[in-house]
Amino acid sequence: MKITQILAFITLGSLPLYVVRCKDFSWCGSAIPFTLLEVFIILTFFSWIIWRVSGVKRGQIDALGLFERLRGPFFWPTASFLILSIIAAFISPDLRSAAGVWKAYFLEPILLFIVVLDLSQAKKTINWAIFPLIISGLWLSALAIWQALTKIDPFAPNSIALDRVTGVYDNPNALGLYLGPLILIGLGTAIEFFKSDETTAKKKTVILFLLISISIFTLAIYLSKSRGAGLAIIASLVFFAVLTIYRWLPQLLKKLGRGFFYFLLLVTAATLIFGFINIDKFMTKPLRTYRDSSYSRLCIWQASRQMLKENFVTGVGISGFPLVYPKYATCEPHSFQYPHNIFLNFWVEIGIVGLILYLWITFLYWDTLTRYKNDFLAIGLLGASVYTFIHGLVDVPYFKNDLSSQFWVLVAVAAWLAVVKNKEKPTY
Repeated sequence: MKITQILAFITLGSLPLYVVRCKDFSWCGSAIPFTLLEVFIILTFFSWIIWRVSGVKRGQIDALGLFERLRGPFFWPTASFLILSIIAAFISPDLRSAAGVWKAYFLEPILLFIVVLDLSQAKKTINWAIFPLIISGLWLSALAIWQALTKIDPFAPNSIALDRVTGVYDNPNALGLYLGPLILIGLGTAIEFFKSDETTAKKKTVILFLLISISIFTLAIYLSKSRGAGLAIIASLVFFAVLTIYRWLPQLLKKLGRGFFYFLLLVTAATLIFGFINIDKFMTKPLRTYRDSSYSRLCIWQASRQMLKENFVTGVGISGFPLVYPKYATCEPHSFQYPHNIFLNFWVEIGIVGLILYLWITFLYWDTLTRYKNDFLAIGLLGASVYTFIHGLVDVPYFKNDLSSQFWVLVAVAAWLAVVKNKEKPTY
């Protein structure tokens, strides 16, 4: 188990290192493209296989018991999601590119989900998974701050020229997409440590470490000047505070609060659907004279609407969007990789059923965590989801190696929390 844990720790601390690719080195030759993160995930998964197979042979655990530990409420939607993604890869007009994206965004993150969930249950603690994620955010943020101080950014020279930092990414928004959820998770973990009965120096050190990390993450996002990230941070922190206060409200106010929340969700969904259907009305002449990222987003969504009218059920397949986009482009000729909206991203890539499956997994995630509103890690995980959806309204969460892996790790943490809460008090 120790080797698997070490490899998993390294993997979780290195999620943004997917930017290191085999093709970047003259000595690395492979017919199949791969990244450093993919090497870490595969090594971690196979070490877990060896550990578990040897455990079954020694009688330490039976195969059926292992399956039961991993099954849980996420099993069928996850299996369906993976199978549908395979179909979407074959629908794609570029099967080779789709196969690469499939293994990096669907298969490997789910393999990591399996390892994190099982290893957390075996260790009866989640610290080992939380802290390497925080460490990954720290070195990434430190690099971003260094870029701001030196005005040097080899990953995105155009962005640093605009005084925006990117970390290892090629655009500033990617920095916020990765760091934003970590702020909420770090905050929830810090408060859980504060609540614990321990009064040791270790407890104070851990809390200080988490609070400093959160501050550094926030500074890095601020330096990225991502408007989507800034709005999402504010909204998710407000959500965190409201859910914290909710715990002490009388039952009547709790019912009213839940009703207001569901009403807000319904109004938001209706507004988004209405806006998408009638997007032509927003493409007014004054707007066309002021070209910025907001205008580009509207152009992409306008093209996406027409694209989905013709491919409503199946979408255009994994990696198909940039290939077919020019056919539907209306006012933005540049070919984008994705539609820059969390719902449209899934819809065009893996079809309407794929979008429904993603929302089903997210619903189970929320359904699981809302049962434990007295646990601040659960509140932090919910806040991370709020952040992802708000920022995802104008950007591309999930469809990157690090973000898809982060998503499935958070699902694994939620699944672990549910298992342990049903048995005993969790260990942080």
